[in-house]
Amino acid sequence: MTTYDTVIVGAGSAGCVLAGRLSADPARRVLLLEAGGEPPLGAVVPSDWPSLFNTGVDWGFHTEPQPGCRHRRIFWPRGRMLGGSGSLNAMIYLRGLPSDYDAWEAMGCPGWGWRDVLPDFLASEDNRRFGNHPLHGTGGPLPVEDCPFRDQGETLWHDSAVAAGYRANPDFNGGSQEGVGYFQLTTKGGERFGTKRAYLDPARERRNLTIETGVLVTRLVVENGRAVGVEYLRNGRPERASAGQIVLAAGAIASPHLLMLSGIGPADALTRVGVASVHDLPGVGQDLQDHPAITLAFAAKRPIGLGAMDEAAHRRAVAEWQAHRTGPRTSNWASAGGHVATRPDIEPDLQLYGIAAPHRDYGRFLYPGSGFTLFAVLQRPESRGEIRLRSADPLAAPAIDPRYLGDEGGRDLATLVEGVRINRAIAAAGPLAEAIAHELSPSAECLDEAGIARHVRGHLASLYHPSSTCRMGTDPGAVVDPRSFAVHGLDGLFVADASVFPRMISANLNATVILVAERAAAALGR
Repeated sequence: MTTYDTVIVGAGSAGCVLAGRLSADPARRVLLLEAGGEPPLGAVVPSDWPSLFNTGVDWGFHTEPQPGCRHRRIFWPRGRMLGGSGSLNAMIYLRGLPSDYDAWEAMGCPGWGWRDVLPDFLASEDNRRFGNHPLHGTGGPLPVEDCPFRDQGETLWHDSAVAAGYRANPDFNGGSQEGVGYFQLTTKGGERFGTKRAYLDPARERRNLTIETGVLVTRLVVENGRAVGVEYLRNGRPERASAGQIVLAAGAIASPHLLMLSGIGPADALTRVGVASVHDLPGVGQDLQDHPAITLAFAAKRPIGLGAMDEAAHRRAVAEWQAHRTGPRTSNWASAGGHVATRPDIEPDLQLYGIAAPHRDYGRFLYPGSGFTLFAVLQRPESRGEIRLRSADPLAAPAIDPRYLGDEGGRDLATLVEGVRINRAIAAAGPLAEAIAHELSPSAECLDEAGIARHVRGHLASLYHPSSTCRMGTDPGAVVDPRSFAVHGLDGLFVADASVFPRMISANLNATVILVAERAAAALGR
């Protein structure tokens, strides 16, 4: 058994930040544990992130059957490699709305209001376009830039959204989130540049930082109310490391899963699956939230976008990227989008994407020709789910039950139905109306209210943004202290990832995960 000052479990977006920041103190011995290994080339090429789904670098989870979604089990990809889901995502940099963080503060998290978190966002950012601006930072470790390549199909979508009545917004992290435009990305030099590249790689030669890959943490060791170590498997053989600080940065699925495997969580539920309760903490695994999405696909009248690229064009694009780091492979093919409100007098409650390719299920089903896919994503879901143990076996995946469309008032479904109408209006406006031949099945046949609702239930998918399963706060359901990141009622144990969000934010999660990790590193390093 080896002893460290800090053991970090999970080398995803949060774990890379924590390892980079905490190991900057040469007197601190840091161990970073990751189940996966080095990212493949597909995690470097910005366009190739969907190709990583259902591979060895994807945990490839599925939800429990969802009654609100016609009892489907819905695919939940999660990164299993250095960089975690930050090496698998679409690289979009968004912070959300100021009211998201003010709500966190009102929920019992002092110091998490917008005025408090904005300086920390700016400190990590190195924005290549907006420079030194009151709402943007330069000189931070994380590069943020415009998408290096823009397809004409994305421009058609943008111009049609403006024609449909939505204002152009040049900066979704500026004074207002509402409107349509182009998302900024965490890329640099034509490559993905997430927290692995920005925080972990510069620290890898430090003698006080040990990175262990290909290891699966199975249990936290708790003695007399204090976490003192972790047990993990290397090539099927058990090993153990001890530390004064154990930090879970394994994400909104794995962090509560590991807590519960270790006897930390709702005691009755743990007992039912054969896990002895070590610390009864009912909120562990509860309050699961996600961003659900519904899509419409359209065929184009002429070759356009990804559908227009034949094998020769793909080979040319690969060659261009290899030689110059330019061209179509530098795009995430999801940079055109925006935020709109479905009702008067509310903040944006839908995120939109205009993808210049006709597909379903994030490219796992492809139309044979050219076209478009329009996304509507629910930003502030009312539905709440949970992560729970299936068994005491640490190799068994947890039960993931987001309970999509399960909110009592039906607001989630109604908002997504309105999202279908909004996307049809955009498709019928401006240059898209001239470029589109027809809407594709299975949505084309769904025209009235009941039909659209049935389409939503039958084809809702995750935007893979799980959060809030170990939420910060001081109420009886909270798991983590909002100042110290310590697990309530235990010493030496901390959580710092998307699981601590008190409530879902109105944006992609990666920037806020980095915020959480930066703040946790500052708290733990004191």
